[in-house]
Amino acid sequence: MANRIIAVDLGAWSVKIAIAQPGLRHATLSSFHERPILDGDEPWEARASRALAQLAREVKIDHDNVYLAVPGDHVFTHVLEFPFKTLRRADLEKAVGAELENVVPVDLENMVYAFETLPPDPTPAAAPGEPGAAAEPVRGRVAAPSSGMRVLTYAMALDRAQAWLKVASDAGAPARSLVPEAGPMARLVDRLPSLAAARAAGAIAVVDVGHARTDVVVVRASRAVYARTVSRGGKHLTEAVAKTWRLPWAEAEQAKHTDGFIASAAMPATSEAWARVSEVMQGELQAMLRELRQTFAACRAKTGTTVTSVLLVGGGSRLRGMPAWLGEQLGVPVATIDDADGGALLGRMAGQVSAESSALCLGILADAESARPLLDLRSGALAHRVDLTFLRAKAPQLALAATLITAAATTSAWFAHATLRKAERILVQRVAEESTVEFGDPKSADDILASATGQVTEMASPLPKMTAWDILLDLSQRMPARDKVTLDVELVEIDATKVVIKGTAKSPDEVDAVETALKAQTCFEEVNRGATQATADGKRQFEFTIKSGCM
Repeated sequence: MANRIIAVDLGAWSVKIAIAQPGLRHATLSSFHERPILDGDEPWEARASRALAQLAREVKIDHDNVYLAVPGDHVFTHVLEFPFKTLRRADLEKAVGAELENVVPVDLENMVYAFETLPPDPTPAAAPGEPGAAAEPVRGRVAAPSSGMRVLTYAMALDRAQAWLKVASDAGAPARSLVPEAGPMARLVDRLPSLAAARAAGAIAVVDVGHARTDVVVVRASRAVYARTVSRGGKHLTEAVAKTWRLPWAEAEQAKHTDGFIASAAMPATSEAWARVSEVMQGELQAMLRELRQTFAACRAKTGTTVTSVLLVGGGSRLRGMPAWLGEQLGVPVATIDDADGGALLGRMAGQVSAESSALCLGILADAESARPLLDLRSGALAHRVDLTFLRAKAPQLALAATLITAAATTSAWFAHATLRKAERILVQRVAEESTVEFGDPKSADDILASATGQVTEMASPLPKMTAWDILLDLSQRMPARDKVTLDVELVEIDATKVVIKGTAKSPDEVDAVETALKAQTCFEEVNRGATQATADGKRQFEFTIKSGCM
């Protein structure tokens, strides 16, 4: 089962694994698995590794291509601006590293980083009153168009990256890539049919509401241009429910999933009880809403990109009324993954897997199809190297396969040789029979050739040795160099028997040089030089009539 693409999302609430088989156009999702991370006194890494190990044994991960998602609160995200527009990738990587050392509190030698250039600057917004102008003016600072290039970067401390790789390796799922969320979400936006109009209209902010955090990635022109992580998520809603109604954590979590609701103008509360539930939810969501507004403002200030729509994913997106309320508060359309999107992402597993909660894994699969994710923090000292030690275990099978292939090739060659020998015997027999009729006794092919008294004359080829085009090219190459003669060829006429050349030269010596060059061509049987006449400007007018034997 090797060569499968496996996306791993180590979340705060659960571990998710999506498995896909590579295809000609896109990878096909074959299975999806999720395992909650149990509570306990152990560190989260140990509990997450245990849950991942259980799933790894169930799905039998064996030298597959594992891509591990890195949470946004474990990395540093920055948009860097450079004065140059084009630079080789290797040189740009050095420039990014030098710049990150100044803005990230980690030494360069203890850092791994990944980067992606931003698309060209968006078209400036229309001024108020002009066609296409927004109904309300954009508030806050908007970055001016860049004279060079902007780059989205992710950086991570080397020891923290090694710790994440160790968690996956200890669980039996060694990762070949550490993938931050920007790349997968950019791929996800491109895959959703329902977002075609939104992609054409402008930038889409993907808001992934998780258990402990909310990751925001702004996507424009199929590339991530800004990313930020907000430390608010579903567990804060659970805490609010537990505190308000004095419920144990497990019951509060269940109540949030079954009775959670947030009212809006499009979906008002139908009773005082539902209004109370909405009030509690809104009170807790105000902090996340404030962070989202700040994120969109920071994106405009850093990149000049204004968010025109939102895609809501993650487990928290399933809260009833959440998309409508968030759209009213942010003032932009908010969409979720609909049935058509689910069919495009999940294929035959549509209806069996929640596309909203598995969005990150599905994005990783789309990002990993080419085996080179847009952003990969497993770089530098942690760069993935192909491990071929598993071939030792497969050595007997490989040796058997090589033996069978060799045997098949040998058998095929033997049968081909036997067929040729049989054909040879038939031809020898036919030559003997026909030579008996012709000469009175059987002869071999060698005997017949040796007894021939005359010489076989070579038949003249019907094709010309030189065409008119060949002669013209030959004339051009044979003319003396420009630094030796000053020629002005006025006429070149080529037919089946002769070639006529007319022109002027600076002196009689130059005409002689032309005549010498023409006589060197073996196809020209006769080179007849006509009378040389002086022109009004002192030049010599010449004419050559050539009999050609190669046409």
